[in-house]
Amino acid sequence: MLETLIVIVSCCAGLAVSATVAEALSALYAVYPGVRDRIATEQGQIREHINVFIGAEDIRYTGGLMSRISSGVEISIVPAVSGG
Repeated sequence: MLETLIVIVSCCAGLAVSATVAEALSALYAVYPGVRDRIATEQGQIREHINVFIGAEDIRYTGGLMSRISSGVEISIVPAVSGG
């Protein structure tokens, strides 16, 4: 069975105004602990086949997990899609 994971976080209550993606993901993992292994490796890095966006910007090009987020920003976590 192929499992698909799409999680959209529109606001992480309690995060500082200038938080990072890492802090937002930690807040997500606290609420949904089972999702961590789907998104991150054992070392805490984003898995190769997972794309994380701040608004429309891919975090691979904006500083990775240390990318700054502001209040009310939308973070999208989307698996890569492939096949034939």
